[in-house]
Amino acid sequence: MKTNKWEKAGVIGVDAGLCWIGDPCYCVTPDLDEHPAETWNKFCDRLMGKDGLEHNGVAQWPYRRGHPGLGVTVSTGDGDGVYPVYVKRAAGGRVAEVRVVFIGEDE
Repeated sequence: MKTNKWEKAGVIGVDAGLCWIGDPCYCVTPDLDEHPAETWNKFCDRLMGKDGLEHNGVAQWPYRRGHPGLGVTVSTGDGDGVYPVYVKRAAGGRVAEVRVVFIGEDE
C-alpha cells in the first residue's frame, strides 16, 4: 500500500536552469554510446536547436536509435537555484514517486 505522505529527501542545486531525469549511467560514464551529447555545448544545441527537443520547458530525449526513454529535461521555472526533492514510498519502504518543487505553491 502506497503512502500519501511526501517525505523530504533533500535538495538539488541547479546552475543550468533545467533538471535531467534519467539513468545517470547515460550521462556520467565514458561510454558515449547512449549519451545525450558528447559535450555541454552539443547538449545545449540539441536541446534548443535543430533537433527541437525542448517544448514549453520539457524535452524527451531519445536513445541514439530514435526511440524515447534516454531521459527527460524540465525547466526549473525560476532558473538557477536550490530546489527541494520529495518522495512517496510504497509498502515496504521503496520509493514510489519523486517530486521536485521548482516554484512554491504560494507563487
